[in-house]
Amino acid sequence: MAKIIGNAILADPFGTFLERGYLVAEGGRIERVGEGPAPEIPGAEYIDAEGRLLTPGLVSAHGHLYSTLARGMPLSGFTPKSFREILEGLWWKLDRALTSDDVYISALVGGIWHLRRGVTAIFDHHASPSAIEGSLSQIKRAVVGKLGMRCDLCYEVTDRGGEAERDLGIAENVRFAQEDTESGLAAAHFGLHASFTLSDESLEKSVSAAEPLGLAFHTHLAEGKEDPIDSLQKYGMRTAERLDKFGILTEGTLLIHGIQLSGAELELLSQRPASVIHNPRSNMNNAVGAAQVVTMLSRGIKVGIGTDGFGADILGEMLVARLLAHHVAGDSTVLSDAELLRILGHNYELAERSFEIPFGKLAPGYAADLVIWDYRPPTPLDGGNLLSHLLFAGISEGLSPDTVMVAGEVLLSGGKLTRVDEEGALAKAREAAEALWKRI
Repeated sequence: MAKIIGNAILADPFGTFLERGYLVAEGGRIERVGEGPAPEIPGAEYIDAEGRLLTPGLVSAHGHLYSTLARGMPLSGFTPKSFREILEGLWWKLDRALTSDDVYISALVGGIWHLRRGVTAIFDHHASPSAIEGSLSQIKRAVVGKLGMRCDLCYEVTDRGGEAERDLGIAENVRFAQEDTESGLAAAHFGLHASFTLSDESLEKSVSAAEPLGLAFHTHLAEGKEDPIDSLQKYGMRTAERLDKFGILTEGTLLIHGIQLSGAELELLSQRPASVIHNPRSNMNNAVGAAQVVTMLSRGIKVGIGTDGFGADILGEMLVARLLAHHVAGDSTVLSDAELLRILGHNYELAERSFEIPFGKLAPGYAADLVIWDYRPPTPLDGGNLLSHLLFAGISEGLSPDTVMVAGEVLLSGGKLTRVDEEGALAKAREAAEALWKRI
């Protein structure tokens, strides 16, 4: 059934702006956009935007839904002095304690948070070493089946648990990639944890498994100093060089963080089609440094943005990316609107590659993944200052959606979920978290 959104301010980050207009969606895509009153279409559902701002939905290019149940978790004596100690004392304990049911409820509640921040598609990187087989299907069941969102999933292959667990991780990536994705809401990458937890044999096995399926990779790259030190000491090369040796820096590959990179590695990445995904708030929280985003963009490296499981707010992440760049450079002019829009645009390009439909514009043929923001501008809004409105409304008014649509289906209406009992989901999450914490 066609849906008509009328009485809206229509704007996208790439040039579309209508001070008052309408949009028609049908078959999961935008069919028509126009100025003035909405047309009458027999049988269509009409949504009155009431003068609010209508934009494309957002894409998160890297997250960890399995981290949802960690909020407030007590960790007696946890005083990490390095990034590796953060991993060993928190995240590697948490992921090992997860059950299959925990994976589901983590994804469900984490997905709800993303919807409530206007995110309609998530690239998720998963780990649950005590519940590997079927774990990606549990996430898909929650995010796609229950919530109706889009997700691109992978399981992180690592040597941390030995060869048997490594092989189960490889098998889970292969199994999930072969699942039915005809709905256009689910897609797959091949997950790798990071170079410093993967032997040459493990990388070889992973590449051999991914190639026949045409899978690109989703892996952490040089987040902390542990990665380059390990690569240099064991293999005599830098981290990105080691991944390139195995043919991993391919089109569609997501290289998460990219902080501890040398000039030679940046030059290498400028010659490869892989993407670096920036996660500024997580990087600041873990005190691992700041990615050289401005330099990357100047060298033509593809850069996207994610949250690394540190919340679900992509617009907030973009603002922090700018503030961090200003702070590091001592220059308030770096990471301009044009550069931020390149980063946001690349997230949409990654989504188009995964879900085989164009994203990010209010134009015919594009995905009907849409957000009506509960926002009435206090200053003039036009096509040239949309980004400024979106970024700064979040830290003043607390910008949030009134309505969210994915593939033409309304998933949030009047600020309320249409498919899910949110209070019930949160109650189950609290029960699961209490049990999880006890196991840890």
